[in-house]
Amino acid sequence: MKIFWAFARQSFHSTAIHHFDFWVRVASFPVWMYSIRWVWMTLYTQRPGAFGVTLEQMVTYGVLGIAVQSIYFTGPQYYMARQVRTGAIDADLMKPLDFHLHMLARSAGNMLFHLIALVFPAMLMGFFLFNLQPPANVVTSFLFTVALLLGFLVNFHLEFLLGSLALVTLEIHSIDWAFNALSRFFAGQWVPLWLFPGIVGGLAQALPFKCIFDIPLSIYTGKITGSAVVQVIGFQLIWLVVLLAASRWAWRRIHTRLVVQGG
Repeated sequence: MKIFWAFARQSFHSTAIHHFDFWVRVASFPVWMYSIRWVWMTLYTQRPGAFGVTLEQMVTYGVLGIAVQSIYFTGPQYYMARQVRTGAIDADLMKPLDFHLHMLARSAGNMLFHLIALVFPAMLMGFFLFNLQPPANVVTSFLFTVALLLGFLVNFHLEFLLGSLALVTLEIHSIDWAFNALSRFFAGQWVPLWLFPGIVGGLAQALPFKCIFDIPLSIYTGKITGSAVVQVIGFQLIWLVVLLAASRWAWRRIHTRLVVQGG
């Protein structure tokens, strides 16, 4: 565990030195938050009873989705692809920590930095400028935090599986573009999944992407309450176990075929 947190701390400090990227992200938050708030206010003006929740709940869902997104996208797949291309992945494989845990440690370090430097300021911005509502009570806050953490772990394993493909394809740029588009759509970051129609809605409810945004944000806004919260957190746990097993299996099968480029 000490080794795990050592790598997480190293990743935290490494992420913190990229000042330009940090300020670009900070500057983009109010633009995204204003845009999503304006869209929902306009839609509610046209059909105020069509969305299943109040305008305040929907604005909170959208603004919070923007605020917390930096927690999730920590990019282990980019690191893995870069290390394969440069030949530096052999040094990672010799580190005194299982590679899968090494990637989780790096992602945890990135996530903690983003949480402190980006998410907390973005949420404060949302409260004061864009009508982001606080959770109903302490229990809701706790359940939201649990769901957010499980969502991070589910997303990490999806990205780890994507990064593992780099050991086979050597280049995952196009695949990653498609993955990001699908994950954000089916995760419900922009549009809540309860508004998805027919077959698309049923598919969205079954896929693991739901764990990333839709479940935590629905708990926070009060769309999901009572025993339904236990069910959706159980859904997250099931997908986490499935993706963990898939990640371990895929890594054992794929890394034996590793061909180092460069180095």
